[in-house]
Amino acid sequence: MTAWPDSQRGAVTLIGALFIIVTLVIMIEALHRMTGSDVLDTAVQNDAVEALFIAESGIEHASYLLANGINTCTGLAGVNGSVGRGDFSINAGTLSGSDCQIRVIGAVNLLGVQRVVDATLEVGGNLLASANANFDDPPGPCWWFFGCTPTGWSLPPFGWDDSGGPDSSRAAQVWKPFNGGSTATTAGSFGLTPFTVTAPTTLTLNFDYRVQTSGGSPQEGQLSFSISDGTTTYNATPSPLDSGDTGGYVPGSVLIDIGGSGPVTITNLSFVLYAKAGQPKRIWLDNLDLQSAGGGTGVTLRRWQEIVSN
Repeated sequence: MTAWPDSQRGAVTLIGALFIIVTLVIMIEALHRMTGSDVLDTAVQNDAVEALFIAESGIEHASYLLANGINTCTGLAGVNGSVGRGDFSINAGTLSGSDCQIRVIGAVNLLGVQRVVDATLEVGGNLLASANANFDDPPGPCWWFFGCTPTGWSLPPFGWDDSGGPDSSRAAQVWKPFNGGSTATTAGSFGLTPFTVTAPTTLTLNFDYRVQTSGGSPQEGQLSFSISDGTTTYNATPSPLDSGDTGGYVPGSVLIDIGGSGPVTITNLSFVLYAKAGQPKRIWLDNLDLQSAGGGTGVTLRRWQEIVSN
């Protein structure tokens, strides 16, 4: 039996140790790669969420510029801004009728993450465009006892007068037919096509009304409005309805304050017509017109779509 030279003793142990060390190094490197990849994926996801919020901030900024007459639709091209850790840039499309098509790019620059959103902003006009604000739908003559309620409104048929509007069409009404201490109220609501405003802001609600009475106090009724985002209700200061007019329709206006901050999506409109006690009276309401702040130019978010590239 041949003995190993003293100089070669322990070689197998050394080779085994080196194998274990190399294996550990490879495992640690793989672990580092996996950990680094998870951290990077999480960071990219967080930046992507923030980039989307930044793009939405760009839409709100565009709405503000349009509502206050600072920019036209085509003038929005090249408008940039910084929000949080990133930036947004606005590209304007064509203005078709009252619609302004824009594309907003939100970016968080640390990892180069971007989100792209297209939006349609309705410029000018009544924010209650979807609310059958003139009460003229369905068209044509009909009477309350046939169940003629304007499309979409919750107010029951007897709350409408088919020939009561300024244009001899339909109007909401409250009727107190008897003399004495009783009062009369009628109320209605409408589920709106949602539109978004940026709080804090003050909206102006214009309307036409008429009071018909055989006498009594100067203020024969009261009108209350409210709008809601489904959680919070924003009330206008109740408006007194004065009988001291010529007997025809007269314009009225109330303010609705939207408190808080950031975007508020309005989904519902409500009103209450109240006829005071005393002489018989009848009150009509028509032509609701809600305008945002900034010179009466409304801007409504009508469409939102993220653009995802392959």
